[in-house]
Amino acid sequence: MPNFLQRCIYTFSAATPLCIIFAIVWGIQKKTLVVPIICVVVSAILVISFTASFSYFKKNLPPIAIRINNFSAHDAWFVTYLISYMLPFASIVLKGFSLILAATIAFAIIVVAPFVNSAIPNPLLFCKHYHFYCVDIENGMSGCVLISKRKLRNKREIKYVNRIFEFLLLDKEQ
Repeated sequence: MPNFLQRCIYTFSAATPLCIIFAIVWGIQKKTLVVPIICVVVSAILVISFTASFSYFKKNLPPIAIRINNFSAHDAWFVTYLISYMLPFASIVLKGFSLILAATIAFAIIVVAPFVNSAIPNPLLFCKHYHFYCVDIENGMSGCVLISKRKLRNKREIKYVNRIFEFLLLDKEQ
C-alpha cells in the first residue's frame, strides 16, 4: 500500500495539464516568465514522480482476487475534463491576480485533496491509452475506479487487480 506522499503525487499529478495551460496563458497574457517557469517545473516534477510511482505500483503491488458485481466505462470523464476545466481556463484573464489569495486557495486544496474518500481518473494515464471503469466490488465497496490497458467488455474479464488506494484499482492484465 502506498504511503501518503504517493497518494498526493497521484492526486496532484492529475492537475498537471491544467498547470501547463495556465503557464501558457500566463506567458501570453502577462508577458512574464517567472510564473510559467514555476508552473512548468512543478508539472515536470509531478509527471516524473507520478511516472516512477505508477511504475512501482505496476511491478510491486501484490495481486488481489476480486469479484465484480457491476462495472461501467468511465472514459467519458475526459471529455468533461476538457470542456469544464481546460477550455474556460485557457481563456482566463488574471487582471487583479493576488498571490496571497492564490497561495491560500492552493494550500486549502493541498490540505484537503489527499483526504477525499474517492479516486479520480488521471489524465496522464488517459494519454498513455489507459481506460477507466467504475466498478462495484462484491464485498460492498462501490464507486471504485479501475485502471486498465485493456478495453473490458464483461465483468468476468476482471479477475485480479492491484489495490493502489482505497477506491483506486489497477487491472492485473493477463
